Amino acid sequence: MTEQRKQQRVGCDMILNKIESGHTNICRATDVSLGGIRLERVAEAYRSEGESVQLQFALPGEEEPIWVAGQKVYDADGQVGVRFTNISHGHFVKLRAWLRAQAISEGFPEFSL
Repeated sequence: MTEQRKQQRVGCDMILNKIESGHTNICRATDVSLGGIRLERVAEAYRSEGESVQLQFALPGEEEPIWVAGQKVYDADGQVGVRFTNISHGHFVKLRAWLRAQAISEGFPEFSL
């Protein structure tokens, strides 16, 4: 399989809401970038075959939740990869700042746009 990611991912451990077809499920994020996020299924009473999702999550140390719209790029073996398709400018700036701080603390090269 060829690597298709355009942005470096940062490991994380966040619980979040994944909304699909009007149903909310709880997932765990294991890594995130400016362009997407990898989720693990935790408790899903409803599983959609659709591709579009809405995600709501709070970055560690932050109280205000971030909302993003996304497209599932894979959904297998209890994991879901989501590419972000719509995020407000304010939430993008907040996510970028958090990712930069994490990259610096983990010794990664700094994020650039």
